[in-house]
Amino acid sequence: MSRQSPDPVRRVGVATGLTVLGVVLSVILSIPALAVSLNALAEFTVALVLSELGFVAAALLFLRVTDRGIDSLRVRVPTPSALGVVVAGTVALFVYRLVAILTAQAVGLPLAGNSVTQLAEQGVLNTLLLLVPLSVLVVGPAEELLFRGVIQSYLDGAFSRGPAVVLASVLFALVHLPTTWVATPDPLAVGVTLTILFGLSILLGYLYVWTDNLVVPILVHGLYDALLFGLAYVVLSSDAVSEAVSVAFYR
Repeated sequence: MSRQSPDPVRRVGVATGLTVLGVVLSVILSIPALAVSLNALAEFTVALVLSELGFVAAALLFLRVTDRGIDSLRVRVPTPSALGVVVAGTVALFVYRLVAILTAQAVGLPLAGNSVTQLAEQGVLNTLLLLVPLSVLVVGPAEELLFRGVIQSYLDGAFSRGPAVVLASVLFALVHLPTTWVATPDPLAVGVTLTILFGLSILLGYLYVWTDNLVVPILVHGLYDALLFGLAYVVLSSDAVSEAVSVAFYR
């Protein structure tokens, strides 16, 4: 099949549909984990991996249908300078999120939780520890493949890079709506949390544009999540930090 015409409205529609497809496939693929009798930690782990594979499946299906090769993703071994960008980008995302959350708390805005925080609050702290490697090996690669490698690149074909980054980031934030709403059914809290996620996605999008290498946002996303989960594990297991700061480390 030939490539889609560079019509902006059509491309936004396709990108939105691709996001919905990723969510649907994530739900479908995670069903086996819920149907099998497992303990809470095992069930969460299997469901997470299978759900992230839904994003991968949607991305690969799109590449196949549109005759786009893997080369279109711009995946390359990072140079030493690119690795420096990975480190700086990871720190930048962490600082941005921490400042954003602490600012929200300072002005009295609520924040939404998610299934990870619920498990941690129930005492399943090993969930956080397990998410450290899973963030780098599964979450970062799967989500960046779809939202940066496929959706942002596809939108870039009809818009300038700025709007493509923004639109892809809107879709990235919205895809987290179900989990944040289930954990905290408060419109204001969900809105604040999704806005913070939108800002994080903007940074990841521009890292992709700047380096022209999908491996960079993949590594930054994965390492950033791993850092947050690792710190959350330390904080919650030691009870050494106040509740306001510990919340800042939750995803």
